[in-house]
Amino acid sequence: MPDQLAQYKQIRKQRVILFLSLAVFVLFIVAALMHIGAGDAEWGGMSVSNPSPALMMEFSIPKGEQGVVVDWCEDPAYSAGVRGGDLIKSINNKPIKNLSDFLKVTNVTSLEPGVLLDILRNGQPLYITMEYKLGAHDKIKKALNMNLGATGTGDASTPVGVATPQSTTTDMTVGAHQIAFANQTPAETGEAGAPNPALPQRAPTGKLPTPKEQGAALKEFIEGHWMGLELIPLVPELAKEFGIPADTKGLLVDEISLESAESGILAGDMVVAVEGFATPDLVAFTEATRRVKNSFKAKVLVSRRGKLMTFTFSSKRTIGFSQNEAAQPITPGALSPHRSRNKPCTACHIIMVTGGQLPTDAGDILPNPPPITKGAVAPHENRGKCNSCHIILRPIL
Repeated sequence: MPDQLAQYKQIRKQRVILFLSLAVFVLFIVAALMHIGAGDAEWGGMSVSNPSPALMMEFSIPKGEQGVVVDWCEDPAYSAGVRGGDLIKSINNKPIKNLSDFLKVTNVTSLEPGVLLDILRNGQPLYITMEYKLGAHDKIKKALNMNLGATGTGDASTPVGVATPQSTTTDMTVGAHQIAFANQTPAETGEAGAPNPALPQRAPTGKLPTPKEQGAALKEFIEGHWMGLELIPLVPELAKEFGIPADTKGLLVDEISLESAESGILAGDMVVAVEGFATPDLVAFTEATRRVKNSFKAKVLVSRRGKLMTFTFSSKRTIGFSQNEAAQPITPGALSPHRSRNKPCTACHIIMVTGGQLPTDAGDILPNPPPITKGAVAPHENRGKCNSCHIILRPIL
């Protein structure tokens, strides 16, 4: 009897192990099937991916909508009007439900005759015709006699209209120069090093497109100004530097003066709303300030290290609305001073040889004195009362 009981327990144990093994195997197969088609793909100068819950929330994609989300784009997609965050629902009336559909359709679709994109942007339908033609980014590279293969529009080895998985783009150099708008460095472009004077330098050839042809008025904003407030988009490095919660949506106060200094706002604050209108980016901030442009005061909601605070801007004149700036012009051989933004430099900059910026301006000669805290030690010789030049701030407790 004891032998039979031991044998029964052994059989039961084997059955449990077999059942658990089968369950794990089935879960593995299901997980593998769910991930078929996951990842990113590139086509027509744009990179797309399957919409995640976070992307759907960020770009106001209604629940239940199917398609692929544009992560970033350059020409020809950018020139056609495609933008990051767009949801592509169909190409030439062929439904795109996921990345797998996108790859199937684009692998047999040529851009040369033009393609019709059915897009959802901020919850609104939009139809865009994308054609095979050189945009501003490619025109500049062509003028500099550079390889056009990075966008897939001029490389004979890659058929037009064939989607490819994301990969490292073609190296772009002119002599020993790292071209700034190629933006191909893995981290700080300074790692590439300065031009070697011992090597022969090849001068750019051809004529650069004009600022208008490069779409200077359509470049992305990098800085906003309103009532002495200087605002910049928040990036992860700055969020970490100033202890700003990662989920904060708003604009970082880079500098204060005039009415903004009187209001009590400080550099390092995050502006999240103006008179109840959210300001997640510079475009939204401009629209929010336009609503109060004829007023003499406005309430500004600020997040100071996670604590919400309200300040009032007031002026003897109407307060007007925000004025924004794009990135400064750069020269063809310039080195990028910042990290790669996963987009061509021409999304923010125009390319000019001369005439785009003075080498020395008033800010270099007569900088505006920054605010100082009460009791601060002057870094210069005695020039009279500190409040003649500086705003005096109370120390932060």
